[in-house]
Amino acid sequence: MNNEYFTIQQASEGIWGAISVPGSGSLGNAAIIDLGDLTVVVDTTNLPHSAALLRHTAEQLTNKPVKYVVNTHFHGDHVNGNQEFMSSELISTVWTRDLLADMGEVNIDVMQQNIRRLITSLDHMRSQERDPHMLTGIGYDLSVQRALYDTIPSLRRVIPKITFDDKLVIRGTKRTIEVLSYGGGHSLSDAVVYVPEERTLITGDLVSTKTIPVIPYGNPYAWIRILKRMQQDLKIDTVVPGHGDISNSDRITDVIHFLEKMIAYVAGAVTSGQSESYWLEQGVLKGYEDWHLPQYFRWNFRWLFNSMLVQNNR
Repeated sequence: MNNEYFTIQQASEGIWGAISVPGSGSLGNAAIIDLGDLTVVVDTTNLPHSAALLRHTAEQLTNKPVKYVVNTHFHGDHVNGNQEFMSSELISTVWTRDLLADMGEVNIDVMQQNIRRLITSLDHMRSQERDPHMLTGIGYDLSVQRALYDTIPSLRRVIPKITFDDKLVIRGTKRTIEVLSYGGGHSLSDAVVYVPEERTLITGDLVSTKTIPVIPYGNPYAWIRILKRMQQDLKIDTVVPGHGDISNSDRITDVIHFLEKMIAYVAGAVTSGQSESYWLEQGVLKGYEDWHLPQYFRWNFRWLFNSMLVQNNR
């Protein structure tokens, strides 16, 4: 079942995570759920190639075609594979559907130009870097962007047709899923999939395992509120995260702590009088140096630092 793009990890009875192989290009995790009489896939990875393997794996594991696909949010590493599920029914929040629709058809020239620019930036970053862990993260990122660049000509935007606001329930003969949204935190609109019988939560990028969460263009304050509400509302034994290995509900607390510390750290930096470059030279937030995707810490810092500066100057 394992391949160059993802490894299959069993989360609980009837539920599997397709966990992205670092640097392979698939980037985002996905999940497969056997409801008994039908199969559900959550997220479709970053590439059509990996999504085709995901669909095939889901059919092998459950002996059924994939009836429904849930997109947890609109970011490419969770929806670029939608085109490989044209015979399935795609589900998202209303806002995620609208965000994807507003993006229009894939503009091959513009997208390739943007990826080339990103690759150049990553190459420059790698040439300046000395930390081995950071160099590994940048290397993985470069591999992902090159794989995406090569597949852009074949990319097609596929928009979910089934939408919901805060809750959608799908009942199967063996288990039920609740597709839930508490608003936007990581993105403008985030959904999770909860399987109450197995006390399992598939979180998209609201939760990651030992991986730096990506904050820019989200709302870290709302993100914390969403995570705390999930802890309060749901009985969770197992978490299938958007990035990193399957784990338990402690990973939700990990992300809450990271976001709280990040907000406090950047707020202190803003009021310190020191420049953004001074703070970037201090490296990754203490205690998180060994987390995956460490290069995203800088992106987080810049975005939060400048957002707080704008607020303070109003």
